[in-house]
Amino acid sequence: MHKEVRFDLTVGRRVLAAIIWLCLSLTVGAIVALAQENPPKDGRYYEVLARKAYQTKDYAAFLENMKMAVELRPNHPRLMYNLSIGYALNGWQNEALLWLGKTADMGLIFPADRDNDFNSIKDLGEFKALLQRFEHNKAPIINSRPGFTIHEKGLVPESVAYDPAAKVFYISSVYKRKILSLNKRGEVRDFATERDGLWSVMGMQVDAKRRLLWVCTAAHPQMLNYLKEENGASALLKYDLRSGKLIRKYLLSNKPKPHWLGDLAINSLGDVFASDSLTPAIYVVRQGTDELELFLEGEPFSSPQGLAFTADEKSLFIADYAKGVFLIDLKTKKYTSLLPAANSTLLGIDGLYYYKGTLIGVQNGVNPPRLIRLSLGSDLSRVEHFEIMEANNPVFDEPTLGVLVRDTFYFVANSQWGAIDQKGQLAPVEKLKNPTVLKIKL
Repeated sequence: MHKEVRFDLTVGRRVLAAIIWLCLSLTVGAIVALAQENPPKDGRYYEVLARKAYQTKDYAAFLENMKMAVELRPNHPRLMYNLSIGYALNGWQNEALLWLGKTADMGLIFPADRDNDFNSIKDLGEFKALLQRFEHNKAPIINSRPGFTIHEKGLVPESVAYDPAAKVFYISSVYKRKILSLNKRGEVRDFATERDGLWSVMGMQVDAKRRLLWVCTAAHPQMLNYLKEENGASALLKYDLRSGKLIRKYLLSNKPKPHWLGDLAINSLGDVFASDSLTPAIYVVRQGTDELELFLEGEPFSSPQGLAFTADEKSLFIADYAKGVFLIDLKTKKYTSLLPAANSTLLGIDGLYYYKGTLIGVQNGVNPPRLIRLSLGSDLSRVEHFEIMEANNPVFDEPTLGVLVRDTFYFVANSQWGAIDQKGQLAPVEKLKNPTVLKIKL
């Protein structure tokens, strides 16, 4: 049984999501017990029951619970793959091939060739054809060009921001707890360091009009000089770009709940919205009050990540790693779930950026990680067309966040999150690569 494919949050998800999942999850037995006492009847509930059934080889119950999970969580590739397995284990060959084909249609990769649960159909020509389609999904799609490289191994960069006034890029470091700047002459220097109270530096964005750099930071074991008592603390920082000094730190304590501010978006008024992926919520610092306020928490979110305003700034797109993309009306706080295009999934999106009626997404929670473009319908309620812009690039090693610079998108191609183990130990320098930012013309 390939546990990493069957029951993780998403296939090929980033280490950050693994930490979030571990923090939010109970043991299987505890979840099942809780579900039996007060069943929420959502997709995860039925997936947990399916897992228990699989472990006891009750394959009929495994199939029935996977059916329910997929019904409640459509377009979820891992669940669809598991449903295919359920059909195969129960002798439903056509249905197994159908659902396995749906995952192949999404451009994803699953290890069906190594999965003994498909033994009942492994000799069928249709199954062998599906394996060829998964193999085709490994082909490189490359439309980017090199942007720049930072010659400092071990940064584990998460995001890149850009100041159009000074023509300076800013690069964040997860492991070394600092922010670097790269000017138009190619000179790199430390802009901010751990001395400012930085933990791991996550999403960043420049407010060019007000000459500010806004920064998300979070404390966790995968950073240098980690202190256990700080774990789960997070903050939004405001820097003055003229002086380079920290103006203010908006702190979220790790008591009573842990937090992880991971990404942010700034509107034309200077209001800053930030996502908390650990205790799911959206926060805002409004220009007029200059205080960190809770904007929305709990439902519908599970692990909110990237944010992007609509053109009129009346609504906000929010990518939830485990649930897809939501559109939030900023006045009423009502939300709708963006309907995906056929043969696509909106799960596992990290960075999200609005560009001329489309959304650019860094989808690193699927296999293969990829850069996608979502063409939206006129009412912004659905994705009319799903395009894979970049995938299987040899440079990729956990692509993460980016920034729009006019008609070009710059993004971190090789964050190398996997170079830090769960104990916070960085891989030997000979196994590390210099961080690379790629750019793609939109």
